[in-house]
Amino acid sequence: MPSPRKKILIASLGTRGDVQPYVALAHDLTRLGADVVVTTGEGFDDMITAVGARSRPVPLNYQTLLQGEDTQAALFTLKGKIRAARKSMDLQKEAARCLWDIGTIERPDLILFNLKATVLTLVARHLNVPALPTALQPVSAPTGSFPLPLFGLPDLGPFLNRQSYAVGRLLMRLGIAPLAKAVQEHAALKDASTPDSDLMGGNLMDGHMPGGEAALSLQAFSCALVPTPPDWPANTWASGYWLTEPDPDYVPPEDLASFLETGPAPIYLGFGSMPSKNPGKLTETVVATLEQTGQRAVLATGWGGLSAKDLPRSVSGRIFLLDKAPHSWLFPRCAAVVHHGGAGTTHEALRWGKPSLVCPVFGDQPFWGKQVHRAGAGPAPIRQTSLTPSKLARALKQLEDPVYRVGAKRAADIMAGEPGARGTAERLLTMIGSEKA
Repeated sequence: MPSPRKKILIASLGTRGDVQPYVALAHDLTRLGADVVVTTGEGFDDMITAVGARSRPVPLNYQTLLQGEDTQAALFTLKGKIRAARKSMDLQKEAARCLWDIGTIERPDLILFNLKATVLTLVARHLNVPALPTALQPVSAPTGSFPLPLFGLPDLGPFLNRQSYAVGRLLMRLGIAPLAKAVQEHAALKDASTPDSDLMGGNLMDGHMPGGEAALSLQAFSCALVPTPPDWPANTWASGYWLTEPDPDYVPPEDLASFLETGPAPIYLGFGSMPSKNPGKLTETVVATLEQTGQRAVLATGWGGLSAKDLPRSVSGRIFLLDKAPHSWLFPRCAAVVHHGGAGTTHEALRWGKPSLVCPVFGDQPFWGKQVHRAGAGPAPIRQTSLTPSKLARALKQLEDPVYRVGAKRAADIMAGEPGARGTAERLLTMIGSEKA
């Protein structure tokens, strides 16, 4: 009789940028014969089912949360951060309880989780199956090569760089502890095999292996941007980013296709799902910049609420206002990419060898901007809060320097040789196949 299909549970909580690479991995796992369940927030069912996986959402809509007033204030003020954290804790606890229920009902052979879903390590211990931590940014494996990207710190030297990860780990443990306790109370989980320190967030970030060895830690980003540090432990594997393959059946809107065909390749400008402190001013800055430079551009409108009537006549015909289009289709048709510095957009632009300018807001975005510049694939990043038409115009002209095209092409060549989603899927199925043999 043929062996049963291996079931893999993938959990990634967050916005589209946190979910899409995991769906790309799910696609390759399903193509290789696995039964894949993806659990994330609400709003991603269509994306998940389109790749042949099953969706098990938790009752959280991260896009709605991100666009709320409290969350937007949290990006820019300490008081806002405290208020948003208190408001979201009950929602996170409910999501943690749902993750427990989903895991124990599905009973997978393997669990993959991001840092927002670490309570699934408790499920893995309960079922005695592997649970592997994953990261789209270098935040989980301590190194002396650079400080924890989330803090926006300069290079502090090997010792203090490593210490920044210890501080970050402590903060993450404090955040996980109430969620683990909620699961404990929900599932009456506390027993002799699960120490109190672990239930309070201890080593949940490290995952679980039935044999007691260190779990494989999947670092899903490119060595083109983050060369593998020499002090990473053996169980830390840089797999490359899990990119979505272009849809061969995608048909662009006629007006977009016409714009791209009737002139030189434009610059793409878009800032993803990140709210701006002052979207109106950001919009004015971008338009004023393009008036100065005379360049053709595709502007993603969601971040600024821009409409055609807002465009001055001086840029008429040179700017296309875009609602949405797959980056994997659009970026190859652009000359350069200007974006907020999310891990996904950063990797997608370099995948096609496109010079990039990062205009970050918070979190890991300044880190990716620095890494793009260090890789020689774009100018130094400019924070959105300090953008002016003159600064942005200067940077857009710098993007035309051939040296950045060379750097971006070099990064693209490195990315093309990395395991990516396909290679990761093959390794995972080999691992659980040999374990079950």
